[in-house]
Amino acid sequence: MFNKNKIAISVAVGILGVAGVMTSAQAVHVNPDGTGQVLLFPYYNARDGYVTNINLVNSTDQTKAVKIRFREGKGSQDVMDFNIYMSPEDVWTGSIQPGASKDGKTVGTISTADRSCTLPILVNCSAGECASKPQPFTGIGVAPEDTREGYVEVIEMGVVTDETVAAGVLHKNGTPANCKTVETAWQYTDKSPLKILDKNDVPVGKFAKGEGMSAPSGGLFGSSAVINVGEGSAFAVDPIAIDNYSTVAQHHRPDHTEEYLLPSLASGDVASSSVMINNAGGAQLVQTTWGKTAKDTCKDSAGINCGSNPYPIAHVLLAPHLMNEYFLDPAFGYDGHTDWVVSFPMKKHGIHNGAQDITATFENGIFDREEGRPVAVAGGELEFGFSPPAGGGVDEVDQTSKLLREVNVLSFKSTAQSDAALSRTVLSSPVAQDISVGPFVYGWARLSFPTYDLSAGNPVGKGYGETPATYSAGSNIYKGVPALGAAFVEGNVSENAHARFGDALPHKIQRD
Repeated sequence: MFNKNKIAISVAVGILGVAGVMTSAQAVHVNPDGTGQVLLFPYYNARDGYVTNINLVNSTDQTKAVKIRFREGKGSQDVMDFNIYMSPEDVWTGSIQPGASKDGKTVGTISTADRSCTLPILVNCSAGECASKPQPFTGIGVAPEDTREGYVEVIEMGVVTDETVAAGVLHKNGTPANCKTVETAWQYTDKSPLKILDKNDVPVGKFAKGEGMSAPSGGLFGSSAVINVGEGSAFAVDPIAIDNYSTVAQHHRPDHTEEYLLPSLASGDVASSSVMINNAGGAQLVQTTWGKTAKDTCKDSAGINCGSNPYPIAHVLLAPHLMNEYFLDPAFGYDGHTDWVVSFPMKKHGIHNGAQDITATFENGIFDREEGRPVAVAGGELEFGFSPPAGGGVDEVDQTSKLLREVNVLSFKSTAQSDAALSRTVLSSPVAQDISVGPFVYGWARLSFPTYDLSAGNPVGKGYGETPATYSAGSNIYKGVPALGAAFVEGNVSENAHARFGDALPHKIQRD
């Protein structure tokens, strides 16, 4: 009898486990295998002497329509976007680097020699070798300087099922058969007096009827490399891959004045998310159902919209605490340096408790390799954490600061470094905030976001596992800020001052 009960319990737990897996497949989630419908590259750098290379891969046997969008680092404004039509097993590559705007200002630019079809068409292959002119990053109200750091969104719009388009973008001997099919496939009846695509224009043909494209199926993956050309160091950064973002196709022309922000991270139709957590009963998968925002998260007086469903993706990126390492060792010629990049890809959707700036703290969160913590020096003035912190850091523990940007660079400093070393940073960001670790030269740190949650999305969560639980809007699993990024670590292991090593370590998340 005992054995039979034991078997029955095991079967029941197994069924719960299967239900959890099935639930995960139906909800927005970060794919640990690294492929998905959405890819988020946390950082690009187009500062002087830096180049950022982006690679995208369609690992499926389907033809895909993909939106790539470059967002600047201050306010997350769209500074460049276009559609890529990837044939089966296709790869697209591009390079971000400094260049000139139309009025001669230095801005970030994107260029490519890739033959894959795009809308608009970027590459000219008429001379045999394919190349595009650098396309300058620009945006309404965006300062040229802010275009030189940012992050990249890649969103699958759908699977192309129209035979004419699929045949046109298919590569033969390394070149698509006819990229003009993309230009002619999605046509509009122009009724705008301004001769631009806007709400007055009506799509025509099969695509207006929702034909010719089916729901996104995932399978995208990619890589990026931030290269400091002069120093000979490179930092490889993989994107975060998110799956089951949408069950419907979302194809939009990049030149449509009222739809160019679509699709977005808030326009998917899946209203649930799934994450793995640990509680008193052990590890379990939690699926959460979310409400939508009262209005479109981007819509303004110009009528541009981007969706009202930001919470599922926000939840799978949620971080109460980010953890990573730092390396500042001056010994043996290492000349170590560390910059953290902390990006907030959902901040633009207004879900951070209505706040535009994020309060963060390193209080009790900086350690050396031997569990040591830096302490206040004589007189009470602190020598660790944000420098300066929001409140000055004198006579009390005050290690909070405001992270004012969508993409924030935190540059770690040690009192053991020389003045020359202190003046150097890994990413050469003029907007970097200094983080002091006191006398420590290597260790790890924990950055916390103590005052934020996603309760406004009215979450209702259900756990799957051996001891399933339910979760209300006030639960800890909904606390934190959607964030991503990496620690960019640089140093030297040779006598050649310009033969430096570089590594990018993805941030780790600690949940309360």
